[in-house]
Amino acid sequence: MKGSKILSMAVIISLILFTFSLAFAFDKVKFAVISDPHISIPQQKGVSDGYKLGLKTVMLTENAIAEINKIPDLNFVLVAGDLTQDAEPWNIDELRKILDGLKVPYFVVLGNHDISLVPHEKKDQPISLSKYSVAGAFIGRSGGMVPGMTYYAHEVAKDLVLVGFDTSRAQVFVPEAGLNDFGGRIDAGQMRWLESVLKKNQNKTVIILTHHSLVPWHEGDRTNHNYWRWFWIDNAEEVRALLKKYGVKLVFSGHRHISTRYQKVDDIYHFITPPISTYPMRYVVYEMTPKSLKWEVKDVPASQEVWDLARKNFLANKWWRGPDHLETPEGDKKYLEFYESNWTMKGDLTFK
Repeated sequence: MKGSKILSMAVIISLILFTFSLAFAFDKVKFAVISDPHISIPQQKGVSDGYKLGLKTVMLTENAIAEINKIPDLNFVLVAGDLTQDAEPWNIDELRKILDGLKVPYFVVLGNHDISLVPHEKKDQPISLSKYSVAGAFIGRSGGMVPGMTYYAHEVAKDLVLVGFDTSRAQVFVPEAGLNDFGGRIDAGQMRWLESVLKKNQNKTVIILTHHSLVPWHEGDRTNHNYWRWFWIDNAEEVRALLKKYGVKLVFSGHRHISTRYQKVDDIYHFITPPISTYPMRYVVYEMTPKSLKWEVKDVPASQEVWDLARKNFLANKWWRGPDHLETPEGDKKYLEFYESNWTMKGDLTFK
């Protein structure tokens, strides 16, 4: 009889502890995601308005942050990389100043433009910082980075863990491409760290923030049209398998400069984030519960003159066109539709 009473008491205590933990797990969070601000102080030599509106990046990012600050009940902001033009110290300082104007915590990850460039015969020695220096500018509440590392994991709400990747690699000039290798990878050390973090948090909800995608977004990304294979990481299958093993639900990425949409691959929802610095100049607001996600894409406020310039420069650019985006009226239409994705400006989904 005494044993039964002890067992009953143990069951009651277990139920109380379970109920207590559920009561304090996150119920709903609201957050914004921005990507590819490519901050370039307009007074600096060589900054211009092309496909990327270099002279407008500060203004566009400031406008986006001002709008985000108006969102009620916002919990945090994610910034999916390519923070700067090319890891220049003055541009890092400028972005830090802008992001520090947010009313809520923010978390950044590094992009391919946030590490030191490797000089080549066609370019002078660049004034770029080590990625550890860039990451060091965003340690703590202002950025999420931790000392001595370029990736991190933080519990941003009760039982909701944000993992920020570093997918950057050396920006080596590739002569046959005529540009720097802008691809990405999760290296072996980070993979070991990632598995330890996922194993530790497998009873919590984990979301991933990364610059490079873990999936392709266009057939050209698969076939390496214009070196588009560099838009998604080299070891994507290996990383996706690890995320699936530990039940990760969501991945948010940038880099691809297309408007938000998602793919479900390996039972994981992969969301792409639009750029601030190039057409279509947007950001995304999400509301998430343990069982659902809904989103709305917002245009960055700008004058009609800026929007006209962005669209004009976008249509004039040839490199960003896919093999199905010919320079014809029909090709232009497909080109715009792919990058705008106006039918995915709002949406919702339910997790298993």
